Amino acid sequence: MSLLNTKTKIALIFAAVGLILYANSLNNQMFWDDQDIILNNQYVQNFDWPKFFSENQIAGAGLTSNYWRPLMLTAFSIEWQLWNDWAPGYHLINLLLHIANTILLYSITVRLFRLPWVSFLTSLIFLIHPLQTEAVTYVSGLADVLSTFFIFLGILFYCKFRLTQNSGHNFRYFHKYYGYTLLCYIAAILSKDTAVVMPAMLALTDFFALPSELTVKQRLFKVVKNIWPFFLLAGLYLLLRATALNFSNTFNVYGEENLFTENFGVRLLAFFRAMAIYFQLLFWPNNLHMERGFDIPHNLLIPDVFVGGLLVFGLITAAFLCIKKYPIISFGIFWFFIRLFPNSNLLIPNSGLIYEHWMYVPMIGIFLVMSYLALNVAEAFRPPLWKPKGFRYILALLLIFYLAILGKKTIARNNDWQDPITFYNQTLKYSQTYRVLNNLGMAYADAKLSAEAIETYQKAINLDAHNAVAYHNLGNSYKEIGNRGQAVKNFETAIEKQPDFFFSYYALAQLYLDEKNYASAISVLEKLQKLNPADQKIARLIEQIKRLRK
Repeated sequence: MSLLNTKTKIALIFAAVGLILYANSLNNQMFWDDQDIILNNQYVQNFDWPKFFSENQIAGAGLTSNYWRPLMLTAFSIEWQLWNDWAPGYHLINLLLHIANTILLYSITVRLFRLPWVSFLTSLIFLIHPLQTEAVTYVSGLADVLSTFFIFLGILFYCKFRLTQNSGHNFRYFHKYYGYTLLCYIAAILSKDTAVVMPAMLALTDFFALPSELTVKQRLFKVVKNIWPFFLLAGLYLLLRATALNFSNTFNVYGEENLFTENFGVRLLAFFRAMAIYFQLLFWPNNLHMERGFDIPHNLLIPDVFVGGLLVFGLITAAFLCIKKYPIISFGIFWFFIRLFPNSNLLIPNSGLIYEHWMYVPMIGIFLVMSYLALNVAEAFRPPLWKPKGFRYILALLLIFYLAILGKKTIARNNDWQDPITFYNQTLKYSQTYRVLNNLGMAYADAKLSAEAIETYQKAINLDAHNAVAYHNLGNSYKEIGNRGQAVKNFETAIEKQPDFFFSYYALAQLYLDEKNYASAISVLEKLQKLNPADQKIARLIEQIKRLRK
């Protein structure tokens, strides 16, 4: 008799595969958003817990964003108390959560459909797919894996609750598993905003968990009866984000009105184009990189837009047609669209057009369908239909080969994230953007490679001559090599481009202070004071310099 049951063995397999594929990521450094969310965030480092709930996620770094993720910041703060800026600790937590999500996914799909091999294959692809590195290998990707953990745990609790209802127990909102699901939903939306769609995912799960002999109308009625408290919570959350927790234009991160934000038709065409790209990345994940984008389309007849539109309408049609006879296909397709919806740009203009980590959970739906179809094709060719069993063996070999390719690409992609210079240079092969060039310049500056930093900042300025940040950073690099004249010139240009860019005022004042040119330092700070008359820090600094001058 085996000492371990089947589920335990499967969990151990997932853990071993995950640790092997992501072992090379554990020594990767922290960079990009990690700087503002963790390394420069005083609230996180000081465990200023109340401010996690009352301010935006990078307020502790003196910055503003439209994101509110208090539970993610709580997790990072606990980690900071444990290992400070030791990057492997953060990477390990992300990886363990990803493995846990894989195990939970297997448990959920097995409970729903009773197809162990389909569940195993879907979960394995979820675990090893290289698109997942953007959520797992990137430390700030904790928001994805943490919110998903609570979503999956909540769905699993709900499946247990549904089991008690199907066994004849009276419906009770305060059943312990129902209560656990509610708590998981709250934890999920406190981890990442997009988890707000969890009620729709629960509704989908509930619909397919209900007895199949019920009509569609009867099942929908029971779903509404069971899930309405979750939708009420979602509405309350959205109300808070629109009012008390609206830090920076929550529902239009572009901060402006333009054709894309105002025209649903344009956003729909962009979604079609994104769909074509997503499906290419799902089945053949090549040339992966962080800073993805594309030109906004204005015509449905553009080939990739047209293909994306066909995919959307074809999949939705198939989902409705398969509800009774092939429920797993309907479930997978609806799952894909429900989870992708917050990042689709259809309702709310998002922070980008397309990101690889936006497929972290949606991909499950597509690969659930593909795993089901592939295993059914293999089953159809059982002997003695084809005597030597050749076709089934060919399918098995092709599947193993495909999984091996995915695993190899995941290991290679982890290496791209090893340090900021490697990462940004790899990204620039596919996407020449101001943000990436500026970040690469800062990485060179941190590595004391001033010449490379100066050259990179100048490239960033050539792409966007109106952005103050690269001028400021260029000034810092000139200061580092002792070129005072160029440093002053670039700090002044940064202020000219963005008059409220206080970093350059302080940097310019410090240059004058280093030369004991107190009058010029005071003059610079007085200009800043006019912009921020209530800031007592500026007033105190001016008084200190005046005392030095005496």
